[in-house]
Amino acid sequence: MPFSGNAYPFSYATAARLNEIGAVYGLFQFRAGVFYCLYVGRTDNLRRRLSEHLNNPPVAGTTHFFAEVYRTERQRAEREKQLIAEFQPPGNTVGRR
Repeated sequence: MPFSGNAYPFSYATAARLNEIGAVYGLFQFRAGVFYCLYVGRTDNLRRRLSEHLNNPPVAGTTHFFAEVYRTERQRAEREKQLIAEFQPPGNTVGRR
């Protein structure tokens, strides 16, 4: 099942407005009217983690992100695994065999 909710611009202004919450997130590129998943991750602090990615992107070309809030690390880990299996994002497979 894909991300629920809306896409948000991947920008410093957007990251600064985020809550410091546990979440699973996806970094996407929007081109030709389609969102392409580049990377999926999980964090206990969405604001901090997206700010880190803005300073040091795991993949080039990110324009938007999606995020889903999960209270526990176990829930986040399970959802991250599902999304990586579904999207097979290149940022999660680079350097892995």
